[in-house]
Amino acid sequence: MTEKKTRKRRTGARRQAFAERLRAEYYAGNSIRSLAKKTGYSYGTVHNLLTQAGTKFRPRGGRRARPIPEDQR
Repeated sequence: MTEKKTRKRRTGARRQAFAERLRAEYYAGNSIRSLAKKTGYSYGTVHNLLTQAGTKFRPRGGRRARPIPEDQR
């Protein structure tokens, strides 16, 4: 039987800093799914962190994601 990896919960300033790094990567063109896979967190957790960081989300589906210009963030 395999053991499930557990992570320490990020709280306060560490959580906010992590969410802001995720937001920067999302604005650079990464998808929520790719961020979830990269970090090991679930899609829902990454989405919640992005929401808490004040992320302006791209429309769903369609063409490959392009970075969001600085003036539209």
